[in-house]
Amino acid sequence: MLYRKVKDLIFPAVGMGTFKTFDVNTSDPEVLGIRADIINECRIHQMTLVDSSPMYGNSERVLGLSIRDNPKDFQIATKVWIKGFEEGKKQIDNSFSLLGTNYIHIFQIHNLVDWKTHLPTLTNLKQEGRIGLIGLTCMAPSDYPEMMNIMKTGKVDTIQIPYNAINTCVESDILPLAESMGLGVLVMEPLQKGRYVKDLRLTPDISPLADLGITTWAQALISWVISNKVVTTAIPATSNPRRVRENALGAVEIPGDLRDYIKRETERCI
Repeated sequence: MLYRKVKDLIFPAVGMGTFKTFDVNTSDPEVLGIRADIINECRIHQMTLVDSSPMYGNSERVLGLSIRDNPKDFQIATKVWIKGFEEGKKQIDNSFSLLGTNYIHIFQIHNLVDWKTHLPTLTNLKQEGRIGLIGLTCMAPSDYPEMMNIMKTGKVDTIQIPYNAINTCVESDILPLAESMGLGVLVMEPLQKGRYVKDLRLTPDISPLADLGITTWAQALISWVISNKVVTTAIPATSNPRRVRENALGAVEIPGDLRDYIKRETERCI
């Protein structure tokens, strides 16, 4: 596994997202067992940064149940996603409770919602040593100018944005600003919610990538993302424990010509 440093914390270059995949029935032992298997595979393959959110239904609760036997083996990122000071504090406290932890490595303001209210709360928690880093998440390019203005205040440590071989709009402004300010970058949708693996019109040719140990197109797409060294961690999601090892093997830095090849091959096949 490759690792990237943000401030004083070190994260794996490939972690895991939980959007939809961990929003499951908490009363179904079989379903919970599969999530526990996913988490165990993440531990085995050093994909120890796991991202969640109150927006993701039961995700935080299921994640908390899944890591309860070895919580110190994982780095947790979650979010506040509500308006209002008191409501924000309650949601933040609930995240700690659901996740079963007194420390959260990255606490993010989800999609910039009421960020002026939540930023002081998270700053206080960071000063108290209850969170490691303060982050922002943003999905809509129309909101990127506002996110950049917040980044420039120096009051946040990480951002989370969508980025993949097709969706590259953050390369022009967002990523250069993050690099100049030393901010961590979590990447959602490295596989475009799996569409660039499962819904392609044509089969990509991965033979030029064989010498790098890349054996699947998912690995190629993940390696494309993390080969931009501004990126801290890509966080693909999966509901299949067997996919965890495959994703972990995508933690490969590739040269520029092969990165260009992956982009062209993705464009050819979608």
